[in-house]
Amino acid sequence: MRRLFIPDSESARTIPRLATLLLSVLVVLIATDRAVGYIIPKITIEPPFILRLQNVPGVEKLWDFAQTGVEPIVFTGSSQLYMGISSRVFNEEIKQITNDDVPSVNISIWGGVAAIQHDLIKNLIIPNHPKIILYGVEARALSTEAQYSPEVDDFRNKPLGYAVSIQSDAERALLLWLLQHSNWVRYRDNLRDWLTGARQINQLEFDPTDLDELGHLKNPNIHDRDPSSIWGFMHFAADDVPRQLLESIVSSCKQNGVQCVLLNMPLHELAYQTITETDEAGYRSVLQEIGLPIWDFNTASCRKILGDESFYNLNHLNEHGATIFSKMVADVYAKVFFNLPISGNANCATY
Repeated sequence: MRRLFIPDSESARTIPRLATLLLSVLVVLIATDRAVGYIIPKITIEPPFILRLQNVPGVEKLWDFAQTGVEPIVFTGSSQLYMGISSRVFNEEIKQITNDDVPSVNISIWGGVAAIQHDLIKNLIIPNHPKIILYGVEARALSTEAQYSPEVDDFRNKPLGYAVSIQSDAERALLLWLLQHSNWVRYRDNLRDWLTGARQINQLEFDPTDLDELGHLKNPNIHDRDPSSIWGFMHFAADDVPRQLLESIVSSCKQNGVQCVLLNMPLHELAYQTITETDEAGYRSVLQEIGLPIWDFNTASCRKILGDESFYNLNHLNEHGATIFSKMVADVYAKVFFNLPISGNANCATY
């Protein structure tokens, strides 16, 4: 009987051919990834949207420091520290006082309440080997209500926030590596917005030139003196949720041998026409419970030195105020870690 042989339309995929295919795909991915990283910065002023309206330059500088083996001082907190600390001014002041080059970077996040800071400190900042973490705190960021705010959802819905909030160590490490090294991943949200027509190129909610390369948002203006801007500071209440988040931050710092310090951020004097003594006492009680060193710049003396012209609104410093405050923090840092006498206005602070 004759056998009928039907020739296969495709030759068998041998292991060498499969390996060649995979290698070719890998080469194409690497080549196009490099091309994306070269081309996109040429056609847009946008940072990669790993965060929305937030501090991408600070995060990228932290990664740069880690890659070159530099252990910086890391500032982190909410928008109060985002606008309030200029790492450039701080570095220059430290150099002038101590004659040492002490690098720093600001990784503060807009709306950076305790729930955000917990993930950021534990899963991004500490793994990148900071010299010390200076965590700017304020009552609103430590209140119970704030831990369920839209800012928390917004943070976790963006690539970096999603990555640092993942429980799986392996998955988190992979995503963070891709966000740091893959331009396809870093610019994913930018490309999606452009291709779907959700937003035109450079149609942004902020001016990227207001952000310096060390993560400071510069704003020279005086915006308002509206008491509603401090709504989260009134009727302060913190239940087990923020307390447990803070305890976990403290534990992460201690387990990794990283010194963490709280910076109590200054408010405008007019804020205390609305914030009651009970509100303030409840907040300060929580600070004491945390068990970390506290550098308190929200004293009557510090508020007087800063003055009205230093505040954007009742709870954010403007560029003028950030210059004064950054020098104050540098002065206290030199006192605590170099045992040098206070040389400027920082005698207003307690530490």
